[in-house]
Amino acid sequence: MPRPAKRPSTTAPERLLSALATGAEKLIRGPGWPDGVNTLLAKLGEVTGVSRVWIFQTIEVTDEAIKQDYVFEWAKDKPVAQLGMKCFSMFSSPLDLPEYQAIVEGRKRGELYAVLPRQLEDSWLRQTLWDHQRILAMVTVPIMVEGEWWGTLGLDDCEHESEWTEAEKDLLRTAAALISSSLVRRRLSARLQQFSILKNMTESAAWSFDINTRRAWYTSDLLDDSSQGMVSTDINGMLALLVPEDAEHLRDAFRHSVEANTPGFRSDVRLAKDEGAKWIEVIGNVMRDESGTPTQISGIAVDIRARKLREARLTQQAETDALAGCFNRHAFEEALESEYGQAVTEREPLSLLVADIDLFKNVNDTYGHPVGDTIIRWVADQMQKACRRNDMLARIGGEEFALLMPGASMEDAYSAAERIRASIATVLAPTDAGQIPITVSVGCATLEYPRHESAISLFHEADRALYAAKRAGRNRVRTAR
Repeated sequence: MPRPAKRPSTTAPERLLSALATGAEKLIRGPGWPDGVNTLLAKLGEVTGVSRVWIFQTIEVTDEAIKQDYVFEWAKDKPVAQLGMKCFSMFSSPLDLPEYQAIVEGRKRGELYAVLPRQLEDSWLRQTLWDHQRILAMVTVPIMVEGEWWGTLGLDDCEHESEWTEAEKDLLRTAAALISSSLVRRRLSARLQQFSILKNMTESAAWSFDINTRRAWYTSDLLDDSSQGMVSTDINGMLALLVPEDAEHLRDAFRHSVEANTPGFRSDVRLAKDEGAKWIEVIGNVMRDESGTPTQISGIAVDIRARKLREARLTQQAETDALAGCFNRHAFEEALESEYGQAVTEREPLSLLVADIDLFKNVNDTYGHPVGDTIIRWVADQMQKACRRNDMLARIGGEEFALLMPGASMEDAYSAAERIRASIATVLAPTDAGQIPITVSVGCATLEYPRHESAISLFHEADRALYAAKRAGRNRVRTAR
């Protein structure tokens, strides 16, 4: 067999630069992916004089084999074209050959590989490249996208057997970098398109935090209406957008997700600039490298003000007495337990009033239930006027009310009870049946620890004081002492 011819002398540097410039123009400003890639491959082939320029996409790498797909090709003429051949469509190559395994490991690290196949030791790799494809000289360089081996760019020369020049290797490396940049822009474009769709469905913003550099960025659509586009900051700058209490909760969510090796998290937080009125749900995901080390936390922030308003309405409905407009018995019992526990722990005063409309059955029997309902609402309004800011008024029975007074002494509670009793007794209640005289009886109790061993014991004592007021002639206030 005649010795293969040597490739012509080194390609002129200006031709190499021209090829790269044209390819870059098509990739960046022209049609981009994939048409710009085809243009770049053609320019590489023409300027180097090789037979074939190709791209394999890496599909999967296991311990036993690598699966690849032949996705791009420029061929000098039809006989050397391989794109579309069944044997190169989603094909697998075994990794049992140490030499090929070393090539694959090198590609994972981004290393260039140049070879004259005829000089390889006899193996399936030599048979594939030299015996079957008649490749005289081949050079490949990995296409690395965001640190991952996406695929391989290669040049095959089936006419000349000669070493690759450093200029040609640099050309290939630069071309691979251009293709990688095009892929990154393509991915970013796809993500932005997905995010645009998401924004149309839910008002939201994107954010990301790089754990290694401690840098963070977020889009200003939702978080900062005064600026446009992307805002770059650090983690403290991003958390400063939130109400301090919520910022700490989110920081804890970050830390837990990273340390507990959980895939993601959700957290409802408030924006500080809106004085806590604007709620967002922060949805995040932790990204890790091959060793499992967390590298980035990113996600979206969704405007949930409408949801919070619905939740508030549902909570209010669940806690509100529909007739009186104050809290209901269930809400009162929960608040009593909570306030009792805090008062005992902090050794703070806590008082409770229990009031009952006197002779209410006579009102219903004489005027009817619609008038009775009006009386209940009116009494609730009168009692509400006597409440302090932190007091809680609840309707706990048909015509019975409770007033929980955190921080109030017995003297404070008795004074409030008298104001309530007098305001109701001295004013006629306006109803559709005319103005009707109404009175209430009130019982007072103040927490004394350890005599009141539970919240319910405090309530029972206030209730007993109420019935003492009833027995004393009604329209009276009685204390538990």
